[in-house]
Parts: sequence; structure tokens; C-alpha cells
Amino acid sequence: KEQFVADTKRLVRSDFFPGLGWMMSRNVWDGPASHPDTGLKNSWAPNGFWDDWLRENARRWGRQIIRPEVSRTFHIGNIHGASEGENNGILNKIELEENNVRWEDQDLSYLDPSLFAQNYWNRVSRAKLVKTVIEAKSYVAHSDVRLVYSNFEVFRQLASEFDIMQDEKAGVPRTGYEGIVEIRYGRGNFFIFLTSPYVTGIDKPAHFGVKAWMEYSKESLMEELGIVNIPIDDRPPLDWWAF
Repeated sequence: KEQFVADTKRLVRSDFFPGLGWMMSRNVWDGPASHPDTGLKNSWAPNGFWDDWLRENARRWGRQIIRPEVSRTFHIGNIHGASEGENNGILNKIELEENNVRWEDQDLSYLDPSLFAQNYWNRVSRAKLVKTVIEAKSYVAHSDVRLVYSNFEVFRQLASEFDIMQDEKAGVPRTGYEGIVEIRYGRGNFFIFLTSPYVTGIDKPAHFGVKAWMEYSKESLMEELGIVNIPIDDRPPLDWWAF
């Protein structure tokens, strides 16, 4: 959305496969020499939506994608698409970048997995911790801020307050990186970070941002990120006024 993006030359890492407009290397299709059994060609038979199939941990193996801050794709299936218009209210507002960026002329060394992880952790862990959406929207004009969600029910409510996608796939929220969703609220220089409870202190967890080839299930991934899995029947009503 226009109010959430600004830097047309910024690329970020994410654990969430986007689905709209993507490329993959032959290495991903065939499987690298070190992990030949992980090639997508070995099991390409999605029994449903292929994008959700690719998001499953059995296919992802802790690997990440690289996405631009400002989208280069626009959703055109608002009437006859597979989602049948479920998210038209958000998808119709995608800010599409139309200016050409010569990526080959850009210094992309910051995308190195370990370097990106360290720099991202440094920024998120130092963001001002706030308790309400009202506080977040106020303080973000002057600094990065952080709101914590303990489970995906709380995340959905926070996401609705910012009018962003509320769902998760295989334990990963849309655009999420290590359970963190960033919002460049107001197109300024600072972010609102929605984080799970494991972001505490300034010491980066050992596997933060470098989970490639580590085997996770949805449950074990959520456990590592500190996200509580609450069965539908046991979910308490949210305190709406807290937001």
C-alpha cells in the first residue's frame, strides 16, 4: 500500500513465499548437490493451491525469498482469481513501482543472509517497545517501535488495525521474517515492527535468519519463535480496547 512503502531500491529477506510474480534458480528446482532430495521437481504435485504448497515447511526447509519493499507485481484476479475476491480491499491498494531500477548497479551485499540477519536484529531489538496501536502510530514518527503478539489471534487483530493481511501460512505471517512483520507507517524513515515474544534484549538468537536446511514443522517453528498455538475452542475473546 502507498502509505506503507517508500524506498524503491530496498530489498528485504522474507520467510513467506509471495505467490505473485517470482523467479527461482535451477538449484531450487533440481535441488543443490548438498541436498538433492529437496528439489521441487521430486515432489511437484500440489493437491490444491501451488503457492500454499510451496510455503509448507516440507518444501521451504528454512530457506528465504528476497522481495522488494515496493511491489513490482499487481494482483489482477480480483474477479475471477482463485481467491474469489477474498482480499480485494487490500490487493486493490497495492502500490506498484513503475520506474526501472538497475539492480545490477546496486550494492546488494547487505542481503547476505548472516549480515542481513545481524543488521535486522540490531534494528528490531532496539526499537521502542509499546503496548498499544495508538502509541505505535504516535512514536513511529520519531523512532522505530515494536508491538508484541503472543499468538496469531493477537496478530490478526493488530494487522486489522493497520489494514494489512491478517493470515499466516505454515506458521509464517505474510511478508514475515523470523516472525517479524514490518510496517513503514506513514512512509517515513521508521518502522512499526510486529514481533513475537522471543525478541527480548539485544542478544541475537543463534539461528535467527539462518535456518536454511533446518527441519521444522509449523508447531516447532512457532515454538522457537515463542508463538502460542491456541486451539480454536480455547481462544479467549480479545480485549478490543487494548488496541
